[in-house]
Amino acid sequence: MKKINIMAAALVGLLAFASCDADRDDNPIMSVPESFNLLKPEMGDNIIDLKSSEYVQFKAEKAADYGFPTETSYWIQIAGEDNADFKNKKRIFSTSTKGNSITYNAPANEFDLCVMKVKGWEEESQVVTDQPITLNVRMVSCPKNLNDSANYVYTNVQQVKIYPYFIKESLPQFWYLTGGIIANASWNNDPSKIGIGMMPMYVKEGESYDKFTGDGIVQYTGYLKAGEFKIIAPKGLSNWNYGIGGGNITKDGGEDFKYRDGGDDTGNLVVADPGYYVLEVNTKEHKLKVSPYNADYKYYKGEVVDYTTMKIGDTEMSPITTIDGVPNHDWYAEITLSAKTEMSFTSGEATWGSSIFPCAIGNKDDGVSIPCDKGTYKVYFNDISGAYSFVEQK
Repeated sequence: MKKINIMAAALVGLLAFASCDADRDDNPIMSVPESFNLLKPEMGDNIIDLKSSEYVQFKAEKAADYGFPTETSYWIQIAGEDNADFKNKKRIFSTSTKGNSITYNAPANEFDLCVMKVKGWEEESQVVTDQPITLNVRMVSCPKNLNDSANYVYTNVQQVKIYPYFIKESLPQFWYLTGGIIANASWNNDPSKIGIGMMPMYVKEGESYDKFTGDGIVQYTGYLKAGEFKIIAPKGLSNWNYGIGGGNITKDGGEDFKYRDGGDDTGNLVVADPGYYVLEVNTKEHKLKVSPYNADYKYYKGEVVDYTTMKIGDTEMSPITTIDGVPNHDWYAEITLSAKTEMSFTSGEATWGSSIFPCAIGNKDDGVSIPCDKGTYKVYFNDISGAYSFVEQK
C-alpha cells in the first residue's frame, strides 16, 4: 500500500507545548488502497441512448478505505473497447463533474463528449448514431483535500454499451468592446467587423471554461483613453440588446456597471481616467470587473512595449486600434492553412507561442509554437497579455 502522513496544523501559541509530541505514533496515517470494486452497471447489457439520457449511473460496492473517514470525490474514466487495461493513457478520458457518493451519476453529455474523444470524432458525419458502441469504464476515488494523481484509487473495469450522438466541446464565449475609444471608433456591432470596429476579449490565464456553454471569465488588457464604450455579448451582436454598460472607470477601477438583458439601454461605460486597464467579464454572471494594469495586478507581464509590426507565421497582422494618439496592442489577420502546422506570433526578435490551440495565453520568447489545425481563421492577438484566439471561418 501507498502511505502518506497527514500533518495537522497547530496553533502558533501551542507550538511550545506540542514539540514533545511531534513524533507520536498515533498521528493520522492515510493508507491509499490499491483498488476498490465497481459493480456491474444495473443497465446490464442494455444499450444506453445518451441523447435521451440525463445521466449514466455507476455504483461501487463500498468506498475506498483510506484508513479513516474522509470526504471523497468520485468520477468515471472511459476508454475504448481496445483499451480494456487502460494502459494507453492518451486514450483515457474523464468526466468533469465530481460526485461525493459511491453511487455516481455521470452526466450524459460529459460521457458522450468522452466518447467523441475516445473515438477521435470531430465532425458530425463521423458519428453513426444507430450502431451501439462498447466502452470500458472505471471509477476513480480521491480525497477532496488531496486531489492529485498520487492519491487516485481506481476500480476494476466494467463495460457498457451506448448509442452516441455528436457533441462538440464549446470554445470560450468571447465578448467584444466597441465604441468611440475602441478599434476604429465606429461604434460597430456587425460580426464581420470584429478586429476592425470591435475589439475581441480573450481567455484569462488559469481560468477554466464550461465545456458546453463556454462560460467563464474573458479578459481584455489595454489602454483606454477618456471617452465612452460598451461591451457586447455574443447575442448582442447586430442588435445591441445584450451587453454591459453604465458606470465610470477610474484609476482605482470602477463600479455601477449594468448588464442589458434585452431591456432598456443601460448607457455607456465612461472612462474618466485614461490609462492601462484589465477588463474581466464573467460571462455566466454577466458581471464586469475593472482593475488598473500595474505591478500589483496578479497577471502583470512587465512593462508595456509599443510594437509597430506583428506577424502570425509569415502573415503580416493589422493593428486593431487605429485611433490617433492611442497605442495599439491588439492585432488581426485572416489566414488559410492547407494542413496542420506550427505557428508563432513575432515582432522583431520577440516571439509568442504555446502548446494550445485555438485560444490560450502565449508565453514570450520560450520557443514554443502553436499547433494549428487545417482551416481558414480570423486570428486575434494581444501583445501585452500574450492572449490569442484563432476563430475558424466556415
